[in-house]
Amino acid sequence: MNTKNKKIWIFLFTIPCMILFALVYAAPIITVFYTSLCDYTAFSAPTFQGIKNFITIFSDSDFICSIRNTLLWVVLQSTLHVGVGLAMALVLRRKPKGWKIARTAYMIPNIIPTAATGVMFTLLLNPMFGIVKPVLDFFGVNYAMVPNLFGNSRYAFWTVTATWIFYSGFNTIIFLAEMGAVSKEIYEAAAIDGATPWQADRYITLPLMRNVCGTCVTLASVAMVSQFDIIYMTTKGGPGTSTLNLPIYLYKAATLENNYGKANAVGVVQIIIGITLVILIKGLFREKKEAA
Repeated sequence: MNTKNKKIWIFLFTIPCMILFALVYAAPIITVFYTSLCDYTAFSAPTFQGIKNFITIFSDSDFICSIRNTLLWVVLQSTLHVGVGLAMALVLRRKPKGWKIARTAYMIPNIIPTAATGVMFTLLLNPMFGIVKPVLDFFGVNYAMVPNLFGNSRYAFWTVTATWIFYSGFNTIIFLAEMGAVSKEIYEAAAIDGATPWQADRYITLPLMRNVCGTCVTLASVAMVSQFDIIYMTTKGGPGTSTLNLPIYLYKAATLENNYGKANAVGVVQIIIGITLVILIKGLFREKKEAA
């Protein structure tokens, strides 16, 4: 088969993928961008009005707060969450006693739906019932004096963060897979040269994790830009705006205000933030090319 015929067949085989991409992704994205410039509700067709929706949302202090909370969660997720996953992978790679049980137990929270996790923590941390109440009774503490961690604006953000930030089993699996691909001969040579296990991790394992670390940071950051269910099930963005993020703000604009144009404007901002984060992270973790 000559080169020309090969290119034709490659093109023909990619047509279904391109059609699927156009229908599932491209068309909805174009629709979101267009309707973000329209006066659009559930009871009226989109009417073009320019950038009015963007002026409206950027003039809203709640929207600015939602961006701030979203970006703070992105930072926490891409550092602490990924860091915990990497640390767990380094420990499990050594296969200490009971490592199989620890690995299985560490993965359990990641197979529970996040909405269910939100409900579970809401019940557990309520001082009037759940596991907190018997603990308070044991120490003789009146539960009426204990703040509701999800209902207090001082603690709500960090309480919601704690419900998922340490459950990084997915990242751990990715890191373990990458560590398993590293040749054992490299570690044997390092051991012969007198390197301790932790020195081998510092000078061999961690540098080789650069690319996969960038992948984990990208996945974690994009997930935070679209995080909705666990926040909605615990605080619904409250109290006040302490846990309000972009998806919750978008949801309220679409359902409570019946303003689809405004909601899609928020969606456009989400898309732009997500693309920007991917580009920045890719540049941050790009390996430097050696000089020729």
